Amino acid sequence: MAIFNKIALFFVVIYSVIIIFNTYLGETERVQSNVFYFLMNGFAYIVSALEMEKEKQIMN
Repeated sequence: MAIFNKIALFFVVIYSVIIIFNTYLGETERVQSNVFYFLMNGFAYIVSALEMEKEKQIMN
């Protein structure tokens, strides 16, 4: 699960950089689709982080 958490964090960072670049380039349609992907990846990262915390608490 830790590997998936790091992968999700990587994609969240990549999409946030893409959104910033597209905002400066003025491509609003692509920015809207990137925001959607960014939100999906952020949600996946939060869910995987919560699962990791649950596993840590169960192991203790």
